[in-house]
Amino acid sequence: MPVTPLPTEGIEIEAVRHLANLRDVGGMPTVDGGRTRPGVLWRSDAPLHGDATTRGPGGLDWPPRTVVDLRNPEELDGRPHPLVDLGADLLPLPLIQALAPGVLMRGAPPERRQRKGLDELYLLLVRTGEAWMPPLVRAAAHGPGPLLVHCAAGKDRTGVAVALLLRAAGVPRDAVAADFAVTNAHRAPLRDRLAAQGALDPDTDPSRVGVDPEHLEAVLDLLDDDPRTPLREAGVPEPDLDAWRARLVDAA
Repeated sequence: MPVTPLPTEGIEIEAVRHLANLRDVGGMPTVDGGRTRPGVLWRSDAPLHGDATTRGPGGLDWPPRTVVDLRNPEELDGRPHPLVDLGADLLPLPLIQALAPGVLMRGAPPERRQRKGLDELYLLLVRTGEAWMPPLVRAAAHGPGPLLVHCAAGKDRTGVAVALLLRAAGVPRDAVAADFAVTNAHRAPLRDRLAAQGALDPDTDPSRVGVDPEHLEAVLDLLDDDPRTPLREAGVPEPDLDAWRARLVDAA
């Protein structure tokens, strides 16, 4: 599966000035032999004021035209979103505070306790989908593109939201799980980004910043019979789901 993160390997000081977990979900297979288009859906950690990013994944224009920010108000610095300053349209969709990095990383020794129950928290996002799934799919299907979905780290809340979008468009379960796990290739620069936002200590071991694909399994289980069911139950109209698939997928 092709991914196009910005170069961060070996430049951890400079990495703070670049998105650490940015990638395009283009090039992924679908269950009917299609392929997701590049330049439609991007996912990342939170953009920061002062970032040096000037090109998107694949060298496409920056910024993305539409930005969905899944962070809660408590995680923001009170300034306008940095990509709005560059001309992007912003859709704030705050999700549960329990998945904010500052909450997940609280306490010590943290390794097991902080990550415990993430599968339940991911399921809680799905169960509260009426608050955020309809506007997310509407923006994905009809808003100006590319669409960037992000939270603070681009891994938990973003991971669930992007998994739902990909499965609803026909991307198979194993490919979605593999995309979710790509975050683990960017843990050190992501740690630096989160530290720059005050979400965790800069001396945090990068191994604590990754994801465990097993935590997403419960959500993926819900999507096995019909990946659109949780979105329909949350109030997403069928025409928006059809429009989203048509936008993302090049049919076979």
